[in-house]
Amino acid sequence: MKNVSEKAREWDCSVSTVKRYCASGIIPPAEKRGIRGAWQIPDNWNRPPMTRRGLCYLLDTIYQLNHGVLFGDVSWGYSEDEVKSGYSYLISSAFMSSFDVNDLENALANATVTPRGAELIDRENIENKKTRFRAHLTGRANIGLAELEGGVELVH
Repeated sequence: MKNVSEKAREWDCSVSTVKRYCASGIIPPAEKRGIRGAWQIPDNWNRPPMTRRGLCYLLDTIYQLNHGVLFGDVSWGYSEDEVKSGYSYLISSAFMSSFDVNDLENALANATVTPRGAELIDRENIENKKTRFRAHLTGRANIGLAELEGGVELVH
């Protein structure tokens, strides 16, 4: 585990940026430890490629694409490399299901947001009053010969 100063040097950013990443929830395994509650981050954890707001926008785009928005109509606000990097980070951090980030147009239609991703969206909605993001979770279970599928939409 590394402290925020060590990660700030490794990631070439400020200590306050690393603290903000930890506090915002976009580094899931980050923990407060010790008497003073200093953030500790796993040694091998990669720097988030964008803010929580940006990552939540990418998660919300999955919902939008699954509900009729056409891929060509999405106004990303990021370069293609930033979008791929953002989705790669979301996948590696278990905020969403895995898919081929080099085939966004076809793969995103089948992507899903995990409960961890829904929690991140909920947190962004509570703490940032400007934009509301949605999360749609589905689940499927096979019980003998029967199959059960259900879903829920989370909007704060």
